[in-house]
Parts: sequence; C-alpha cells; structure tokens
Amino acid sequence: MESGTDFFDFQRNNRWIIENYNNLKKAYNNKWIAASNNAVLDHDSDLKKLVKRLKTHYLEVYGQIAVEYIISEELEKLNESRPQS
Repeated sequence: MESGTDFFDFQRNNRWIIENYNNLKKAYNNKWIAASNNAVLDHDSDLKKLVKRLKTHYLEVYGQIAVEYIISEELEKLNESRPQS
C-alpha cells in the first residue's frame, strides 16, 4: 500500500517529466522512462522489462517512480495521419 509520501513524490516526479518533456524527447524518443528525484533512473522500449528492473533495483521507492512513454511526434499530428472512417 502506498503512503501519502509516495503519492506526493510520484506527483513531483510526474511533474518533472512534464516540465522536461522537450529535453527528454531528444534523448529517449519512443522509449519508456522511469523518473525520480529530477532524473531518469532507467529507460527501455519494453515496458515489462523496465518495470522488472525497477522492482529489482528500486523496490523500496517503487511507488514514488513516475513512468512515461516519450514520443517526439505531437498527438495532433498522429491523429491527422489516421485514416478517416
């Protein structure tokens, strides 16, 4: 069960990803990243592999880690390229 501190730290880590998204796109395009304490802890193109490593190496703080998929294309561009039905 997550504590209130874990949730607060998760929110802070998630906010860091949002605030640094443009820089993260350059280094981690089309990858999952795990962030904590204003840094990327780990990354992988395979979410299951990333989560397995996080649980192995960061179990004590796992509930605080924010995980996000980084994509360089804007969602509007992706939606425009979809075939219309």
